[in-house]
Amino acid sequence: MTTQNSVPCLLCVNKTLKILRGLRIHQRVFHQTTTTNSFSCPLCPHSSFKSKSGWSRHETLKHDNYNIPKHFNELPQDHINEIKAALVYLIRSCLKLHSKHSGLQTISSPLTESEFVCIFRNHIKRYSFCQQRYMCYFGGYDAYDTLSYIFNETNWGRQIFEHGQWSEVILVPDSTSPAMCTKPLRSSLRVNPEKSKNDNHMGKKRN
Repeated sequence: MTTQNSVPCLLCVNKTLKILRGLRIHQRVFHQTTTTNSFSCPLCPHSSFKSKSGWSRHETLKHDNYNIPKHFNELPQDHINEIKAALVYLIRSCLKLHSKHSGLQTISSPLTESEFVCIFRNHIKRYSFCQQRYMCYFGGYDAYDTLSYIFNETNWGRQIFEHGQWSEVILVPDSTSPAMCTKPLRSSLRVNPEKSKNDNHMGKKRN
């Protein structure tokens, strides 16, 4: 039962406060929530940020090395191998002979968050709660071999055509540029290299 001027707490049973300020204090103390549009960091108890950009800056400064949350599900290895094979097929399907298909490529695949983590878990550099994004970086002289190991396929980035012609992925040896990332909310994998001054992170060549 409430009076005309009382304010009920929707998180409690039969709990009312006399004024709105009292409700805010009650929710902050007992439910660790506020009625304002503030943001909190799951890794820092009692943290609060007025804007999402402030939360993002906090993550960059304090949690730059946080990479894998604990809530994802382990999946059967047979299923993971099928997903890897599908990714290799998708990448190869983008490798064409005509010059108009050369240059930077973006590849998207409807992966679940658990699928992405199970495939790339040992190479995930960072996970952002704020942006809900995983980030992987593949660069350097061994980048192609690293992805070959991940995909269980030596020629994951090469498509062979008739008469000895072929088209392949080219990774520039730059470990500071992101070559792969994902946004769990959109359930997508993106191979989205950035262009350097002298070459591309992903391209194709042929005989």
